[in-house]
Amino acid sequence: MTFAHRILASCSIACLLLGASEAFAQQTIRLTVAAGSPPTVTPAKMTKEVFIPEVNKRLKASGQNVKIEWTEAYNQTLAKFNEVFEAVEEGVAHVGVLLKNFEESKLPLEQYPSSIPFGITDTTEMSKADRSIRAKIPEMDAQFLKYNQVVLAHATGESQQLFTNFPVQKVEDLKGHKIGGSGALGLALRGTGAVLVTASMASSYTDIANGVYEGYVIHEGLAQPYKTYQVARYVAHADFGASVVGALSINKNTWDGLPKPVQAVFREAADVWLQEYVKWDQKKTETATAALKKEGVKTTKLPPAERQKWAKIMPNIAQEWAEAVEKQGLPGRKVLTAYMDEVRARGKPVREWDKE
Repeated sequence: MTFAHRILASCSIACLLLGASEAFAQQTIRLTVAAGSPPTVTPAKMTKEVFIPEVNKRLKASGQNVKIEWTEAYNQTLAKFNEVFEAVEEGVAHVGVLLKNFEESKLPLEQYPSSIPFGITDTTEMSKADRSIRAKIPEMDAQFLKYNQVVLAHATGESQQLFTNFPVQKVEDLKGHKIGGSGALGLALRGTGAVLVTASMASSYTDIANGVYEGYVIHEGLAQPYKTYQVARYVAHADFGASVVGALSINKNTWDGLPKPVQAVFREAADVWLQEYVKWDQKKTETATAALKKEGVKTTKLPPAERQKWAKIMPNIAQEWAEAVEKQGLPGRKVLTAYMDEVRARGKPVREWDKE
């Protein structure tokens, strides 16, 4: 071999080694996840303790040379409750822990559980029903694409109750009282004579203490961390219905830039997030209920006849919602019927909202 050939061979080997080192070099993807809730509240807690570790674990097990470097921004440090959706849309955050009840105008179809009250109360059953409805109506998840994001998972939450600083044993007891509610979650107060004040759960303790309103639509698992129960010592168990408020979404541009195997890992981790979310929320509510009882919070469970009376005195907000959504070119009536079919499959509805 000539000297020139030896030089050429050496260069070729060096180039191959350089190419190999680049091929095997780990790719680092930097992502910011944002949530309005603190990491003590289920959506953010499950993201911090389940979703992110699950993504990391599955990426490592997959053998892909990809690592996610996470920046976690909870408790409104990057975006307020009603700003997370826009933060993901604009790419300020890459992954968002959404509370869809604050996005009534942009995500009208997502408001169906709150707009059709006194429906399914069990979170596990609600999760099954929600999956079934989405499988039939693809326009629901397609809403997110309009705002430059891909939805990864939807989470069901415990049925909302009514915490007040005065006793409520029947629906007439609400007349003339100001009650706070988080966006669409307060719709069940329509027609009761109560005055709905839109506010966030995070401010419920301060607002009630300062006399802004006299109660809040919230369940025990949230009333405890937000300390709502300390100023609203009465709970009326009205069981308005399980919610589908929580969701995980990712910026569409970010999503399109991820390798397909990484996208698959995100989908799988989001499924785990959903499963653990439901289990944790159920457990948290049971623990919180017992703790509040020990602290002297007085609970009244409204009998079925009272719940039915409550539902009957309300305007048909389900039909109103469906018609308003239809005017936006979205299948509101189809969602209403699909949900009511799920309710009917599980027993007699409190009110046949879709048949009136």
